[in-house]
Amino acid sequence: MHGAMHSTKDKKESTATNHHTIYRLKPLDQLTNLNNNNNNNNCDNKHDNNESTTTSSSSIIPYDCYVFVIYCPLHEKLAITRQTDRQIVWLPFTRTISIIDNDYRFTDQAINGVLTILSDNNAERLKLLCKTLPFQQCHCMQIFRIQSPQTSKFAIRLTYFVELSRSTANDNNKFICCQDSEHIKWIAICELLNNNYIPNLWGPELIQFCRQSRKKPIAQQIRELSLEKAYFFLPRDTARNLEESILKSAHLTDKDVERLYQDFIEHCFPSTYQTFESFRCYMSKYGFDRNDCRLNSLFNAFNFQNNGFLSFHELLLGLATIEPDTVHGEWRVRFIFRYYNNNGTGNLDMNEFQRMIIDLNQGLSLSIESINLKIRESLHEIGTKLVNNKCVITCDDFVQAIGSHRFRGTSSLCRSSKSLFELLSRTVSAKALKKSDRFFNMDAIIDQFKGICFNCKTKQYFLANHSIKLNRNGLIVQSKMLEQQQLFSINQQQMKPYELAALNYSKEIQFNFESSVSNLLITLIRQFNPDKGTNRKPKGLLENDPELLWKLVNVLCNDMERLLDHEDKCVRIQSPCYVIGDIHGNLDDLLQMEQVLWKRLPCMGSNFLFLGDYVDRGQWSIECCLYLMSFKILCPNKVTLLRGNHEVRSLQTYYTYKNECLRKYGKIYGEYIWESTNKVFDKLPISATIDASIFCSHGGIPKTAQTLNEINQIKRKLVDPEKESISAWEILWSDPCHNQQFVEMCNFFGIDHQETNGYLSNMKRGTAYQFNEFAATRFLHKNGLRRMIRAHEVPQMGYQFHFNGKCLTIFSCSHYCGNQNHCALILIDQQILRIIRLDTYDNNDSKS
Repeated sequence: MHGAMHSTKDKKESTATNHHTIYRLKPLDQLTNLNNNNNNNNCDNKHDNNESTTTSSSSIIPYDCYVFVIYCPLHEKLAITRQTDRQIVWLPFTRTISIIDNDYRFTDQAINGVLTILSDNNAERLKLLCKTLPFQQCHCMQIFRIQSPQTSKFAIRLTYFVELSRSTANDNNKFICCQDSEHIKWIAICELLNNNYIPNLWGPELIQFCRQSRKKPIAQQIRELSLEKAYFFLPRDTARNLEESILKSAHLTDKDVERLYQDFIEHCFPSTYQTFESFRCYMSKYGFDRNDCRLNSLFNAFNFQNNGFLSFHELLLGLATIEPDTVHGEWRVRFIFRYYNNNGTGNLDMNEFQRMIIDLNQGLSLSIESINLKIRESLHEIGTKLVNNKCVITCDDFVQAIGSHRFRGTSSLCRSSKSLFELLSRTVSAKALKKSDRFFNMDAIIDQFKGICFNCKTKQYFLANHSIKLNRNGLIVQSKMLEQQQLFSINQQQMKPYELAALNYSKEIQFNFESSVSNLLITLIRQFNPDKGTNRKPKGLLENDPELLWKLVNVLCNDMERLLDHEDKCVRIQSPCYVIGDIHGNLDDLLQMEQVLWKRLPCMGSNFLFLGDYVDRGQWSIECCLYLMSFKILCPNKVTLLRGNHEVRSLQTYYTYKNECLRKYGKIYGEYIWESTNKVFDKLPISATIDASIFCSHGGIPKTAQTLNEINQIKRKLVDPEKESISAWEILWSDPCHNQQFVEMCNFFGIDHQETNGYLSNMKRGTAYQFNEFAATRFLHKNGLRRMIRAHEVPQMGYQFHFNGKCLTIFSCSHYCGNQNHCALILIDQQILRIIRLDTYDNNDSKS
């Protein structure tokens, strides 16, 4: 932790010299008020007999913050948040400063946060405390990362232990310790640790950090709560344990887990657990009465670790257990046992068992004698033991009796009347529509937005600058500027710069068929195709005038480079989208795709994603390359070109692309053209996501970069990716490997497959890795994704599924190297992935 180990003396000097920066730090929500907003209706404000009024934490996306364990050694007291009608009890905390000076470090911020809290955010007292710090150490105890599924980014919660100086104040210039203020109060540590119940405690960290701080020296912890960990018990085809089996029987999907995880962290923040107070506020959002005494029993049942607070997985498994349709197995039986075992002894006494029998016969008018008779009969079937001179039922006997059907009827116990996960799904939908958290009436939502999607309500529409004319084949044959006086008047002086640029782009690039280089090249390639020759005797575009082609290529590549300078290494794309695999110089297939998918270029409705490998192997690599670049320039926001492993100079020299350029255009111009196109390849992105759900790349996933953010950190220009970026090289070259084959290869090489993290050296390629389902699933879950699409391999049908459909290979070059493989591509639209195979049988003629 940079800056965490500086001495207190250094901090005094730093704070004294930079005291003006303190005023930029404001207490977070007035230090304690987690709920002080206008949207505070997660639960009703009701008074309990012996408790203060509390409300639940409103949904907050986690953000970077500091948490303080402020300890007074003189009075053995600890600072906690002050309890008022709208507040709960926790540790004081502040938000981090968004802009940090170069000499302003993490611990400097922490010191400023402490001073702000101790001064009660009073400017005069703050100045006095800056002169002489009232504490002798400020030590980082814990670094906790919390991932938000909304953004996939991590928020950092830094916890600092602050020990006040032991000196007492005799004048007004010194700090007086343990003085309650508007926002904090002081509590004796002995009272905090010995008292089993603290009213309105929001999270257990208050007690945990207190205990940790009493152990000297104080160790620093680094922990994390991520979406990947939330998926830990996500069921597979065959459940591995009771936890997975209960989630599977409840029919929970990864989206259910993700929604609950998001709801959990937003409710608990800045804590990462639920105390009973937090739990009952949470359950009140879903129809439970927060004052229902049964919530205490439900909390005990959820808390299978029996530590007094709930983790995310305990909440997930608990909610799955009480679902209306969850299978009644061993997990539910043990859950029911904990529900009725309120004394926490691990054994049911007779009073607890009587309560269970009464609940089993709820609705029946039974006399006391009848109830006692049923209890005696049930005890006989289950069996009892004598513990501390008391007759009790053990958990194992209870489970065995129900499993052998000696004791029946418990399946109806501990079930909610409606699915809480359905309510949660509706809540998330309501939030997306900016509705209240308690708005569950989906029919009203549908009626309100019927006939128009929500996103369209906020969009603005602009009239295009051109009208177009189509011939009978659907191709654009004429473009005409709209007559301004008939439709609207354009005042260029009043137009914004980007609007004027769009107008010029449309006029000069997209619809200028006579002088736009990109339009001209596409037209020339269409005209060239019928007379391009055969595989044995291929011809080249403008091969009789290489100087003219070079001039066109030079302009085209310069435009492409400027365009790519503004693209990320991982591009975000929205559906509908066509995904197209390897092209490999197959001009026939490429132009057939044009006729089927985008012949009204540049007037298109869908996006197009090409997965790389445009050159090598085929005889018309240069023509395919120039066509795709022109396509990109004409439709920069509709077309995305990814880099493949063949868009690298060393491979092109070994295979055919460089020789093709030299053969068609001579040594000088051929070298110029080859080098210019490769400068464009150097800047191509290497991956993309579609609808923030599908990961796309040429080869696969990287071993050395596990997040999309790491991929985006790869530098834009990679002349030699093998040497300049290992992660990029892995993305270009890696292959999926089915689990059985993966295990067999590990056994062959004497490697324990469980220690590989799902990656094995790629023997068939001689570089990068093969990855199995475990590695793919972990990468997808870590980035909030669901599937991946890649190219790089040649399936006979043009496509191939891996890992039960989680990964899909697509190949869009038929008759590859003389084979009889098909050409295929993917259409992604309305959450459906549709495989499209092109009939390219006649295209085989050009191969002969």
